[in-house]
Amino acid sequence: MKLSTDLFSNARWQARLSAYFSLACVLFFVTAAAFSVLHQSSYWDDPFHLTAGVAQLQTGDPRLSADHPPLARLLGALPSLFMELPSVADGAPSAWKQADLFYSTSAYVRTVDERLLLPGRLTVLGFALLLGWLLYAWAKELFGAERAWLPLALFAFCPPLLANAPLVTTDMAATTLMFASVYGWWRYFKEPTLARLGWTALSVAAAFCAKFTAVLLVPLFLLSGIAAAFSPALQPYDGKRRLLIVGGGLLGISAMTIFGIDLAYFFDGVWLTPPEYLSRSQALIPSLQAGSESLAGFWPAWLPVPLPFYFVSGMVSVLTRTGSIGHWTYFLGEAGPGGWPNYFSLLLLIKLPLATLVLIGFGFSQALSRFSRDAWNVLFLALPPLLLIVLASIGKMQIGIRHILPAFPFLFLLAGYTLRYRLTPGRVLAAGFLVALSAISTLSVHPNYLMYFNFLAGGPEQGWRISINGDDYGQGGSDLLRWLQARSIDRLAYLPNGWGGMLLNRAGISYTPPPCSDTGELVAVHAGRLLTPQNLAESMCFDWMRLRQPDQKIGYSIFIYNAGNAATRDVQGYLNKSLALYNAGKFSESIEAGRKALQWEPNNAEAYNNICAANNNLKHWREAIDACNRAIALKPGHALAKNNLAWAKQNMARSQP
Repeated sequence: MKLSTDLFSNARWQARLSAYFSLACVLFFVTAAAFSVLHQSSYWDDPFHLTAGVAQLQTGDPRLSADHPPLARLLGALPSLFMELPSVADGAPSAWKQADLFYSTSAYVRTVDERLLLPGRLTVLGFALLLGWLLYAWAKELFGAERAWLPLALFAFCPPLLANAPLVTTDMAATTLMFASVYGWWRYFKEPTLARLGWTALSVAAAFCAKFTAVLLVPLFLLSGIAAAFSPALQPYDGKRRLLIVGGGLLGISAMTIFGIDLAYFFDGVWLTPPEYLSRSQALIPSLQAGSESLAGFWPAWLPVPLPFYFVSGMVSVLTRTGSIGHWTYFLGEAGPGGWPNYFSLLLLIKLPLATLVLIGFGFSQALSRFSRDAWNVLFLALPPLLLIVLASIGKMQIGIRHILPAFPFLFLLAGYTLRYRLTPGRVLAAGFLVALSAISTLSVHPNYLMYFNFLAGGPEQGWRISINGDDYGQGGSDLLRWLQARSIDRLAYLPNGWGGMLLNRAGISYTPPPCSDTGELVAVHAGRLLTPQNLAESMCFDWMRLRQPDQKIGYSIFIYNAGNAATRDVQGYLNKSLALYNAGKFSESIEAGRKALQWEPNNAEAYNNICAANNNLKHWREAIDACNRAIALKPGHALAKNNLAWAKQNMARSQP
C-alpha cells in the first residue's frame, strides 16, 4: 500500500498522468469535432472559403480573398490539388472578373458540397491539434507538467471551439495563430534569442494571413513591449539593451509579417499607389471600390503601399463595416445592425458551460490574489481576451461568439491558476468534478455544438431567444433533408438559411415561401431567418410563427410548424394509395405505401393490416403474421386483421413439410 501511495504522490508520475490525459483531451476534441460534421452539408461560410481557396490554387489570382486573408482558405482547399475539379473562374466568368465571391460561390457550391467539403474540413481541423499542443506547452511552462491538464480539459469540452474547429472558416485558424503569436512573444521576453523571435514573427505573419482580427496583435505587442522595456521581465539587461530587444523584435516581426502577407497573396498588387488602387478597383465589386476610396483619403498619393491590393482594400472595407455599418443581428428580442456594448460579455456567460465559467473565475481570482509575484504572466494572459472583448463590443460586427474565439485559450490558461499554488487532493478532485460537469453539459448537445447554450440561457431549447446569429449557421439543411426524405415529403413551405434551399432543390423537393398566416400547411423555418427578417413586410409575415411554439425542432435551429397536420394528411393519403394498389393487384407497391404511412405514424393499425394482407397475397407468411400481430396489438378489436392473421397462419402451416 505504501508503495502505491508513494507512486501516486510522485511528481514524475503526476506529470506523466497529466501528459496522457492532456493528449486524450486533444484527441477527443478532434474526434468529436470531426464526427459532428461528418454527415453535414455546407454551413453558410464553408463554400465561400473553399471556392476562394480553390480559385487561388487554380489560377494564382487571389481576387476572391478580399473579405478575408487566404491562409485558411488555401489550407482548406489543399485536397483540391489531388482532384480534377472544374474551374472556378470559368463557372461564373462575370463574377470572376468583378472579384464577386458571392456569385462565384453560388455557381460552385455543388462542387464544394459533393467533392471538397469533408476533405477540406478535416484539413482545417489540423489547427485544433496545433492549438492543443500550444496550450499544453504554455500551461506546462506556467504551472508545471503535473498541473497542465486543466486548461486542456476545458479546451476539450468547449462548445464554441468544438463547433467552429471543423468548419472551413478563418475563426479557428485565427484563434490558433494569435495564441501562438502571444505565446511566442512571451517566450521571447523570457529568453530573447533569434530562434524565438523567428518563431514569433512567423506566427504573427501567419495570423495576419488568416484573419483581419490579427490587427489586434499590434496594440497588444506594443503595450507588452513597452511594459517589458520598463519591467523586471528583462531583468538581466540594462535600459539600452532592453530597448534594442523590444524595438528590434518589433521591427523583425513587422518585416516578416509584411513579407508573409505578400507571399499569401502571391505578391499580387504589391507596391501600388492610391491612384493605382482607384484605377484597379473600377471594374470590381462596390466594397473593393469603397476600400480603395477610403485608402486614397488618408494614404499619400505618391507613396506605394507595401501590401497586396486585395488585402488592403478588403481590410479597409471590413474595418469600415465593423466600425460604422455593422451586420443585421438579433439580440435580446431586438433586431438591428449591432452595437450593443453588452453583447459579447453576455454571450460569454451563456455559451460556455457554467462549470467552465466557475473554473475560469476561480483561477482568475487566484491569479489576482498573488498578482504582485506573478504580474507579468497574468498580464500576458488577461490582456488579450480583455482587449479583444472590449474592442469587439465597441464595434458593430456582432454576429456570434466566434468573433471572440481567440480569447478562449487565454481564459483556459487563467483557469489553470486554480491548481498553480495548491495542488491538494481536494482541489484536484473539485476541479475534476467541474470538468466532468462541463463534459456532460457539452456532450448533451452533440453534434449540435453551434446551438449550445448553458442553463442560464434556458439551454439549447430556449437560448435562441437571447441570440441566434452565428449559432444558426445554416447547419441544419442536411438534417432537414433527411427528415423530409424519411417521410417521403416532396413539398413544403420553407424559409432557408445558408444553402439549404439549393440542397432541397437538388434532392427534388420543392418549396414555397412561408405563408403570412397559419394555413395548416407544413412549414420549416430557420431560427436565424425567423428572428432577423430582411424587411418590415417579412417581419410582419413571420409574426404568427414567432408567437407560437414550433411543433418540432431539427438540430435546435430549424422550427417545424404543422407537422401533425402534414402527418395526418400524408398518412391518410398513403393508406388510400396502399388500398388502391392492393385492389389493383400491385401488392409490393401496396406494402411500400403502407410503410410510408408508418414513417409518419408508426402506431397506425390500418397500415399494418394493409401490409399483412398484401404479404398474404405474395405468400410471405412470416411477414404477414408479424404485421397482423402489430395491428392487433395496437387495435385489439381489429376483426379484419384477425382474419388476415388466421389466413397467414393456416397457409404457413400448410407450407411446412
